[in-house]
Amino acid sequence: MQNDALPKDARAAIERRLATILMADVADYSRMMGDNEEQTVHVLRGHRQIFDELLRLHRGRVCNTAGDAILAEFPSAVEAVRCATEVQAALRTRNDHLPPEQRMLFRIGINLGDVIVQEGDLLGDGVNVAARIQAIAEPGGICISGSVYDQIQNKLSLQFTQLGEKSFKNIAQPIRTFSISGEGDSARRSAGSRWRSAHRVPIVATVGSLIALFAVAGVGYWFYRDYNERIAGDARRAAEVQRVAEAQRLTEQERSAAAAAQHEAKLISELQAAKDALTQAEMSKRKAEQDRVAAEAAQREARLQAEIRSAKDAQLRAEASEKKADEERKAAAETLRVAAAEAVAAKSAAKAAEAKAEPGATAARLAPAGAAAAGSKGVERFDGAYVGRMCSINRDNSPRCWQVALQVQNGKLSSTWASRFSDNPAHANGTVAADGSVTLAVEGFRQDGGPLGGKMNGNWSDNVISVTGNWSNGAPLTANWTRAR
Repeated sequence: MQNDALPKDARAAIERRLATILMADVADYSRMMGDNEEQTVHVLRGHRQIFDELLRLHRGRVCNTAGDAILAEFPSAVEAVRCATEVQAALRTRNDHLPPEQRMLFRIGINLGDVIVQEGDLLGDGVNVAARIQAIAEPGGICISGSVYDQIQNKLSLQFTQLGEKSFKNIAQPIRTFSISGEGDSARRSAGSRWRSAHRVPIVATVGSLIALFAVAGVGYWFYRDYNERIAGDARRAAEVQRVAEAQRLTEQERSAAAAAQHEAKLISELQAAKDALTQAEMSKRKAEQDRVAAEAAQREARLQAEIRSAKDAQLRAEASEKKADEERKAAAETLRVAAAEAVAAKSAAKAAEAKAEPGATAARLAPAGAAAAGSKGVERFDGAYVGRMCSINRDNSPRCWQVALQVQNGKLSSTWASRFSDNPAHANGTVAADGSVTLAVEGFRQDGGPLGGKMNGNWSDNVISVTGNWSNGAPLTANWTRAR
């Protein structure tokens, strides 16, 4: 525990006791000081004289004062509450004789609890609770804790208003709190009588002297006054005093009722505002949830629509690719058919020419005739119709291929196919050497329909021609053909 850390002598010097603590503070004191410091100090001094006198009469002990604040200790909860009600009544009477801007109202809080006494000062939770209760009192009003209420509820004829359990800063448990809603005429009369009693001696002495002087001068006059007239005058004065007192009592009751009604209206307004805020928060929450559900539904629908469009586009592309591949296959078959027909016609023409030729010429043609003739005869082994396809690499590294038929005759290569980018056909022409090396030039079209050339190199091997190269724009180009049987 914290006390165990203190020296033994320090622990022995601490005194604990049960006490009734009264805490008072001037409402709006800082503003009054800012408006007129000297006048505020003067008014506070007069209020403090009344406060201190009533504290003394009720056996209260002032423990500490700081500016406008007062901390006092009472041995009795009843005396503390009586002192507080009489103080408020006396100060209310004094404020009635001041201009509105100079009136000074105290908040008072009272608590019964365990306190620590150290060098005359009071410390501990009992003091803290009194300070917190004082802070929620109305200006000119009194708030008490439940512990005080339990001690005075059947001993004082006061009106109490339950404020419920209040939670305060740095206070562990909620505190039952009550306000004294009406002090009554008895408190005001008692306060006035007690305060006047404290100052009666000098006043009586002065008044006695004056009465003696006037008595000597006017004794003869008073003897001639009619006794009944004096009695009637006293009765009228007593009735007037009673009427004024009754009017003051009614005014005070109306003021208390108006303050209670105003406080109740404020509480009702705050309750309604809290209900409205809660309703608005619930509506905002429901709307946010609805918006979230709608947004998720819209996102799901958008994703489904995108997937449907993507599927349709893929289907259309697949159908287009299939259609184009079919057209290319048909074109390749037609090219192959034409090439085969041309080859048959060429062979027939060659045989016919050989049959008509003279024997000497035929022998000369069949015999070796130098390096050129031998080279021409060497490339004849490559003659024939070849089928295959050419492929170009797109910018996204995806291949694009198409069917192409190739015709080889006496070392010459030629091919023609329909272009997808132009109404004019594309061409390929080249040569194959006796050692099987192949050179090929390609004339095609760009996507915008403009002409596009390319060059390819490769070789012939086992009835297969393989070439690679580039278009003039740098795009890779490959082709492979196989001799038709």
